[in-house]
Order: sequence, then C-alpha cells, then structure tokens
Amino acid sequence: MNGIGFDDNNGSIREYDSPYPGSNIFSLASGGAIYVRDPHKKLVDEQLNGGEFAKITDADWKLIEPYLKENESLFDISIERLLTVDGKKKPAKDVYRKIQPKKAAASAANDDGLEEFNN
Repeated sequence: MNGIGFDDNNGSIREYDSPYPGSNIFSLASGGAIYVRDPHKKLVDEQLNGGEFAKITDADWKLIEPYLKENESLFDISIERLLTVDGKKKPAKDVYRKIQPKKAAASAANDDGLEEFNN
C-alpha cells in the first residue's frame, strides 16, 4: 500500500492523510507481510489487528521493488517519487513499514498442546 492517489482536480499525485484509515489492516492474516508507505509513522499498533511492525531489510526491498516497478509502468508513479518525502529522496527503510503477524500470536496459534510429529 502506497498511501497515495490522484487528485480529482488536476490528476497530480497526492498523499492520503493516513496510509490506512481503518483499524483492521492485518485482519485474518496468518502469515506473510504487508508493506506500507508510511514515512511519517502515522499507523499505530491499534490498527494492526494481530500484526506488529518489523524492520525493513534489504531482502524485503528486493521483494517489493519489482512490484513497485510494475506499479510504475501501470500508473506512472515512479519509485523515486514514492521514496521522496517532503522534497527529499529517502532510503526505503525510512519510507516503508513492514507489518507481520505478531510472534506471540503465531506461537500461541501453534501451541494446541499436541506434539508435532515428522513423517
């Protein structure tokens, strides 16, 4: 989620007030991750619904960069534009936030009191 859209009046790119306005961003997710453009850190823990913020790594960027390149070709929103905040280009780790399932919640979900066995 990039938290941006096109202005209705002139078609220019504009940032939304919040990258995600709701409180259910990680609803029903059991794995994986969500990457959100949130350079001003507006998302809060209460919106994550079972998720938690995690550090963006180089591997994360390698994963999402091809999607952003495709987004660029489809919507003409450059990666450079997405990484520009308040007129300055920033590293991806300072612009995007990673949301993953809470570790405690994931551990509790696997702890049903039964032993696992391997075949």
